[in-house]
Amino acid sequence: MISEYITCKLPGEICAPEAEPPSCLNDIPLFKDFFSRRDLYHRVHVHVVGVRPKKDAKNSDAEISKHGLVRFGHFDPLVVAKTVGPDTGSTDYFPVGKHTFTTQKNNNAPVWDERCILIGKKGIENMNGIKISMYDGKEVDTRLMLDYAIPTTNLPQAGGAWKEFVVGAEAAEKSVNFNDLEFIFKIRVTECTDMISTKEDLLKFCTSGKIIDYSEEVIEGEIEADNALLQCWRHKGSSSSAVLWVLGRNDCFMHPHVAQELFIDKGYDFYVLNYSCNGLCRKRGWLENSFFNSHDRTGDFDLYLSQMEGSVSIMNSHKNYDKVLGYAHSTGGPLLINYLMEKGDDSFDGFIFNSIFLDWGDLGGIPETEVVEAVLTRGVAIGEKLGLVTEDTMLAKAAIPKELEETPIEYIGNKIVMDSWSSKIWSQHFFDFRCRPLYIVPKTVGFLNGITGVHDKISKRRKAKSYITLKPFVLITSRADDTLDFDETLKLVDIVGPSRCEIELRHNAHDVFLSIDKENVTMAIEMTKIWMNSTGF
Repeated sequence: MISEYITCKLPGEICAPEAEPPSCLNDIPLFKDFFSRRDLYHRVHVHVVGVRPKKDAKNSDAEISKHGLVRFGHFDPLVVAKTVGPDTGSTDYFPVGKHTFTTQKNNNAPVWDERCILIGKKGIENMNGIKISMYDGKEVDTRLMLDYAIPTTNLPQAGGAWKEFVVGAEAAEKSVNFNDLEFIFKIRVTECTDMISTKEDLLKFCTSGKIIDYSEEVIEGEIEADNALLQCWRHKGSSSSAVLWVLGRNDCFMHPHVAQELFIDKGYDFYVLNYSCNGLCRKRGWLENSFFNSHDRTGDFDLYLSQMEGSVSIMNSHKNYDKVLGYAHSTGGPLLINYLMEKGDDSFDGFIFNSIFLDWGDLGGIPETEVVEAVLTRGVAIGEKLGLVTEDTMLAKAAIPKELEETPIEYIGNKIVMDSWSSKIWSQHFFDFRCRPLYIVPKTVGFLNGITGVHDKISKRRKAKSYITLKPFVLITSRADDTLDFDETLKLVDIVGPSRCEIELRHNAHDVFLSIDKENVTMAIEMTKIWMNSTGF
């Protein structure tokens, strides 16, 4: 199946977010239903709290027993939550109904305090319920420690409050070494038609109205693949402030709920830089390879300097703003910071950083360690010198599921694999399929080299004890970040400058404004708003 669902190639043409899924998914009922029939699905929110001694335990200091399993006296508890039933809408190759929580290394009294969502088809004939299982280190039957099933009839009503479950050995279907202990988790249910940010919200925001003029301006590069696009929301009346929003990797602007409250309502003109190969660039038809989303063909983030300068120039040509904020999420962080290191900070008065990418947290699914990071980043450099790889080389491409080998999904030159992580985000925060990938995009050598280059520049600044900016900025991040190591983010951001405020959230997503619980999204917006008010923005 081949689909070229890009329809927006003319300079200045604006395309509304499309309502239907790309036609390349229409022949696969699983995907067609998921992306076009929200009404068939609901979300099960799972909050895994942890393990504690029972109140009436004989041993008040009870922990997972060290007897019975040959593990040298310790365990690595691992919790898996998943939907169960004959047709849940989740499969091994599209596991929207499954989540694996963080492994608690060498821990006999584990506490997670983590949340996830499972998406499953409504109706007891489709989804019988969910199962919560705890394993020792690996998800295999021989290491099963606790197994507990919750039938659909025992789940709370959609839209209701959290329901707490306290499970001891006697209530579990199976338990090993769990005497005097109880496992605590909470569950609530929401309808997939109930979204935090809808298609209609995005469509309404990306059009001109009585107060705002919306336009898209092209920043041309040396070749078409280097083109960037600046989305512009300008007040028709007077405006003295502006913000330049820099996207993350494989990102797009899908935050009307954030932009309206933090910026538009405060009188800011709002600009979003879709730097080359990212965001609206694929929608414009500037990518000839679906896997080059967020690719840096030069392997150097200096490629984006002219795009940043072009954005600032377009902003300044409209108005001489009194105050300008820079905003960046994830990969947008090193892109913006590189601009500050190379060109200075005169164009900005302050910054908002949302979980910015200052250290590798996940290398294509490989857990980050200093050794792994060194091997991959420095090993790639050696490979280039030997002619084994180029900037265009793709790392860790996803394998085609065996179930789809005969009818693979083909899109812009590649066989793609749908991404359940992105699809879960889409279930609550609508985005245009043409602007943000719903498929797994391998990292390219060019992207890896570009990021590593900026990290090296920052490291040199740190060793020289030199700051990057004296302007005020806020870093907002979360302990639940599933893409980056939030501890590293908090530690490394110190080098950016002394006038910093650091906000550490509890259950928010990697993009704190695209979290799974609306109350956490609201908290992130409100805390950022407090910083803006207290800092004169």
